[in-house]
Amino acid sequence: MVQPTAALVLGAAALAFGIVLLVSGSTIAGLVLVGFGAILLAFAIDAARRWPASALAQASVRVMDTVGSRLGLARVSAGAWAGASREVIGLRRELRELRSEWETQQSALGAAAYRNDEAEMEALREGLRELDEQIEGREQGIEDVKYRARMRVERERVAIEPTQQFAVAEEPTPPGEDDETHEVPTVPRRSTSTGRA
Repeated sequence: MVQPTAALVLGAAALAFGIVLLVSGSTIAGLVLVGFGAILLAFAIDAARRWPASALAQASVRVMDTVGSRLGLARVSAGAWAGASREVIGLRRELRELRSEWETQQSALGAAAYRNDEAEMEALREGLRELDEQIEGREQGIEDVKYRARMRVERERVAIEPTQQFAVAEEPTPPGEDDETHEVPTVPRRSTSTGRA
């Protein structure tokens, strides 16, 4: 069995010394010590989870759990926003193309109005209405993508928050509804004399 406190102290020392060696230029020795320190820290955390022998070991488990959950949040956040960015870039490209087409048709509508070509004007107006709907759809799509990314990150944030403890005030049990025996005051009975045959 690995003693959590000893493994934690040795692992932290090896990790720190390994980092110092890496910074000073001793790459191989530094990497070996960093790896050894990481292994010892992993053993310390595992041992502290199984046998929480000391306050230091328990604190290290809490710290590692907190760090792990924060890293998980960062990973989910980065993934959500990276995916959202790709979708938004695609939607914005489509928006640029639609707006360019809209401007072309708007210009053509002006030329048709100048010529008083009613049939072409109506066709161009219909095309502009369709383009307006497509542009609005892409703009709404961008907002939806951002909203989904925010919700995904928020769900992960809520999932890693510690559970809050609370107490409910207990009310005293009404008489007669508990399992204890109680003395009930009695009233003496009156003796009734009845004639017996």
